[in-house]
Amino acid sequence: NLNKVINYIKKICNISIKLMNYSISIILPILNEINSLKKTLLIINKINVDKEFIVIYSEKLTKNSVKDEINSLKKKYKNFRCFKQIKPFVGGAIDLGIMKAKKKHIALMASDMETNPYELKNMIDVSSKNNNSIISADRWISSKGFSDYGVIKFLANFAFQKLLKIFFNYKILDFTFAYRIYPKNALKNYRIKELRHGFALETLLAPMKKGFSVITLPAKWKKRVEGNSSITIESYISYLRVFFRYL
Repeated sequence: NLNKVINYIKKICNISIKLMNYSISIILPILNEINSLKKTLLIINKINVDKEFIVIYSEKLTKNSVKDEINSLKKKYKNFRCFKQIKPFVGGAIDLGIMKAKKKHIALMASDMETNPYELKNMIDVSSKNNNSIISADRWISSKGFSDYGVIKFLANFAFQKLLKIFFNYKILDFTFAYRIYPKNALKNYRIKELRHGFALETLLAPMKKGFSVITLPAKWKKRVEGNSSITIESYISYLRVFFRYL
């Protein structure tokens, strides 16, 4: 029993040391979902790790009242940095966030709670033990990975994931959920080409083509309760453009 206690203490100490040397830039693009962003920040700020929040906002789509709220968040969180979006669409926001990231790792997630912020701590724990791997949230290995997703979208997503798995032969079930942690060098000097939602697929295939391994963890997607979705037919076509580009 004593040996078990000693081994457990050693394990805890090793985890703590790894987290002490770990740092992460968390990229959060925002349109107008300010309350969801505030909840997300409140949750992930409790994670005891060296981190920075990078919020990318659109001048065109963000109301003045939301910008005022963002300025108040800058005062509340010392590790909060925000930038006006240059390139259009969500991929453009992520691209800028990657360029501005200063830490050793980069997290991609949403500010509208469609990516569960409570899951980030476990992703960071796994990332700290696998510094050179991509940690990717996977809705298809979770028992209830989708909530209010819609039957047609669910079936289309299922079919597309199967298609990707056939052609790329990777041991991944969810290629298009942009909730991930990367070692910074996986995205270093890489500029996103597909600025619409296809960026989610591109930012997985591009580093995997370089040889980076991926560890998947179960995750749950929940429909946003604030703001409007920016997904259009063109967004779905953008996934196909990435598919053929990397094929």
